[in-house]
Amino acid sequence: MEKILSKDEIADLLSAVRHGEIDVESVGAEAGAEAGAKGAAAVEHCNLFKAVGPDGWKLKNYDLILDSFARNYALSLSTRFQRAVHMKLEAMESLVFDAFLQRLSGRGAIGTLQLEPLTGGGILIFDEKLSFSLVEMVLGGSSESETPIPTRGMSAIELNVIRDVIQAACPELNKGFSQLQEVKAALVEVVSNLRLLNFVGPEVGVVAARFKLTIDSLEGDITLVVPHTALEPLQKKQQLKSVPISFSQNSKWEAIVFAEMDHMEVELEAHLATLSLRVRDILNFQVGDVIDLGCKPDTPLKVFVEHRPKFFAMAGVQGGKKAIRVMGRIPSGG
Repeated sequence: MEKILSKDEIADLLSAVRHGEIDVESVGAEAGAEAGAKGAAAVEHCNLFKAVGPDGWKLKNYDLILDSFARNYALSLSTRFQRAVHMKLEAMESLVFDAFLQRLSGRGAIGTLQLEPLTGGGILIFDEKLSFSLVEMVLGGSSESETPIPTRGMSAIELNVIRDVIQAACPELNKGFSQLQEVKAALVEVVSNLRLLNFVGPEVGVVAARFKLTIDSLEGDITLVVPHTALEPLQKKQQLKSVPISFSQNSKWEAIVFAEMDHMEVELEAHLATLSLRVRDILNFQVGDVIDLGCKPDTPLKVFVEHRPKFFAMAGVQGGKKAIRVMGRIPSGG
């Protein structure tokens, strides 16, 4: 049976990798060479510190914002083209921006967006089939005909033709985000060449939401990409919004707990001193023996509540019974 690393061993391994005590590249190369010699599959790099994939980063109810955007943008395009337009959220995933760039063909239209007051902005990507078909439709062509897709990037004129179509997405994004945050979206530029795309660094995490757009028989994909840094303030705002409800519920429970605490019984003990004696000495005790406690008669007693030291007190007598007078609290940790 293979040995499974314990929790402490995994923590030590991560610490060593993070502080450079283990050369991940060289270890990976050696492991790859060894695997190649054995005819095994090539070694794949695994980043232990960056979560990549659908569960890497999440914003609660972000899909509701996207669904609202899709519905409103479809209505806007229906009014513009006087055709039945449908738009639906197909998929959403979290990944690094460089991995997302590898999927783009570089022939569609890419709109760079500013999402004030969110930092980082966003990009709206139309695939090449949809981009060139929209150019034909804006110029009076039909969505029923099959538009030939050139094997080149879009020209500056073609990008300018559909600029207004992309611009129309901004007010619909505002409506979607208004459920959580007032956002003012604005189109900065429209490009087709990926080299002109100055968005975020390659290692920055992004959330990519892909929509399926249907205009009559025409189908194409639109992808909205927003960096994690832009959505993090919304994540914090969601947490703050939930505070008043939870606080109200907690205050009710606190009132109930405090009311019941008045009737709780607790164990109270007063200690003057503690001695360590041998069993032989204890067995030799006789009536009248004096035991030295190592403290003066006026030394404060320690009062323990449920075996925890809480107060200083002085020993005395009241009503013919032994009693203590509380003198003060014992500092935390005392």
